[in-house]
This record gives sequence, structure tokens and C-alpha cells, in this order.
Amino acid sequence: MTVVLTGATGFLGSRLLRALLAAGRSVAALGRDGAGQPLAARLEAALRACGAGDGELAAARERLTALPADLTRPGLGLKPADHDRLAEEAEAVWHCAAALSLIGTEETLAPVNVTGTRRLAELAGRSPAHVPLLYFSTAYVAAGPDTGSANGQPVPSALEAVTGYEKTKRRAEAVVRDWAASRQRPALILRPSLLATDRPLPPGAARQPLSVLGTGLAELIGQAPPLLRRGILHRHPGLPRIRLRLLGDPAAHMNIVPVEYAVDAALRLAALPHPPGVATYHLVHPVETPAPLLVAAVGGLVPGVELVLQPAVDRPNLIEQQINPVLANFLRRDWRSRTDGHTPLRDVLPGLAAPAPIDIAYLRTAMNFRMSDTV
Repeated sequence: MTVVLTGATGFLGSRLLRALLAAGRSVAALGRDGAGQPLAARLEAALRACGAGDGELAAARERLTALPADLTRPGLGLKPADHDRLAEEAEAVWHCAAALSLIGTEETLAPVNVTGTRRLAELAGRSPAHVPLLYFSTAYVAAGPDTGSANGQPVPSALEAVTGYEKTKRRAEAVVRDWAASRQRPALILRPSLLATDRPLPPGAARQPLSVLGTGLAELIGQAPPLLRRGILHRHPGLPRIRLRLLGDPAAHMNIVPVEYAVDAALRLAALPHPPGVATYHLVHPVETPAPLLVAAVGGLVPGVELVLQPAVDRPNLIEQQINPVLANFLRRDWRSRTDGHTPLRDVLPGLAAPAPIDIAYLRTAMNFRMSDTV
């Protein structure tokens, strides 16, 4: 029997792949050849990037099958015989692949996020009746608390899905629910919040939001003239710090969850008995991270800068014009976990260890900010 997995070269999927292989499972990873590399080489690079050594990779080759596929095409672009065999041999179907963008439109993201989910559900539908479909969504498709009512009707919260990414993930969840209901099959919808890791990410590794932030900051600083760059990266006694105003809501929060915790929870949830129908779980941190804490973490990386978080920035200087678009997605919106009405994981999985605390030290490490790249 084989675990079918999409998105295995991504930040979350590569760690799920590693955990499945470590548990002795055989895995068929669906994905694309790309960047001048066949899928098999991309999978090996992804495993190495999340910590696998030579011995682990050698063992993985015995149980890992790379199947080049296209989620947007009928039959996943597989030969009919390969599609049939994969469905027959599946013991679980994990769907991690997604087009992830905070600025992409619903139309541009739907082919992968919605149509791709439909294609994978078609494959799962041809597998044995007990085989579950396990779909990774996002915590941000869940509605926030109502903000009031108008004419007796609830007013949607500002925390409703607003980006194209969130809208397509919500539509994909509907595909999974329809599939489970129409076929009387078990399905799990897993909703992680902002995934992160405090483990090193080598160059070329799949990234997560905080490492994207760290890389973006490093690139901006790297473009500065040498004298200004040194002033940003080092605090010089007797000299005033550079003052930068960051556009954001000082009262905003975000939910940041270690990817290692999310993968452990997902595997434990998958091992539970599930009757036909959909079960939805939030893979989130029990403690929300306030936006000023992230600002303080960034400040620790640039000791020559005084960072001020404020809701509006009048007449931004050149640096503020460059840095605020990088930070805006993190600091101007509230990224709370939105788990009201959902059972906490600790109640479903009493043996699950608590996630690492998200403190300044964790945030600084998770940003994967390489000062050597900018000095």
C-alpha cells in the first residue's frame, strides 16, 4: 500500500514526506519536474533541506516514488493505467500542494487550488472505500466573530476570507465536503495558521512567511549604500539610530505555529478512527503573537534602526517606501487563529506535546535573516 502525497517539495509537504518515510510508509509523491530538475531530484533536495542526511536519503529511495503529474489536468496528467494503479494501491491521499500568494487573484490561483483539489478527489474516489482524503487548507478561511448586525442579519467580520488565496482555499474545502458527502467517505480538513520553523533553511529551500520576510529585509538592506548598510546593521555609540515608521496596527495579532508541531498533529489526527464525512481541525498555536513582538524581533536584527509601528505613515522616506510593502501583509492585518467553536487539539490529542513558545528568539531565528548576505 502507498500514501499518495502532493506538495512534497514545499515547506509543509517536505516535512510531512520526511515524517511519513521515517514511519516506514511507502509514498508516491505527485508533482512537476521544474527548475531544470526532474521531480525525483527535487524531492531529494527538499528532504535534504529539511534535515535529511545521506543515510536517510538512501533509505528514502527504497520507499519513495516520484510521479510527474499536473494537478490541473484531467486524470492529473497521468497515463490511465498509472492513475488506476495509484488509486488501487492508495492507503491515504494527502493533498498539500497549493498556489500560495497573498497578492494573487482568485482567478489565477483557482486552477491549482480548486481544480487541483477536484482532480485529486477524483483519484481518491477511485481508491478503496476506507481510504481517507486529507486536505491542508488554512486557518484563515474560518470566519471571525460577528461585529454586529444590520436589519437582523449578521455583519461579516473583517476577518473573513479576503485574499484570492483564502477564497480559493474556501472553495477547495467545499470540494472536499461535497466529495465526502456524495461518496460517504472519510475526509479531514486540516487548517494550519502561519507556519514557521526555527531550524536553519539552506539557500534554495522552500520558505515560509517569516523566512520570506527575513529574506526580503536582507535583500532591501543589501541594496543600500555601504555606509547606510553598516548604520542599519550595527549600533554605533554616540550616534542616533535611524528612525523608521512601519505601517501596521499596533493592536494586531498573528498566529504562528511551528511546522514540526503541525506535522505531528496532522499524523496523529490521521491515525484516529474517522467515520464517513468531514472532520475539520485547526493546527494553530494556543497563544497568539502580538504584532509589536514581531517588530521587536526585526529590531533585534537591525540594531542601528529605531522601529515605530503606527497605523499611518505620512510622507514616507525612501527606506519606508521600500520596507513597508514587505511588512504590510504581516502588520496591517490581524492574523489570529479564528478557532472559536472548534475543539482545541489538546482535547482531541491528549498526548500531543505543546508547541514551542513564539518569543523574540524564535521569531528572529525563524526569519532566517543572513547578515553575511548583507554586510
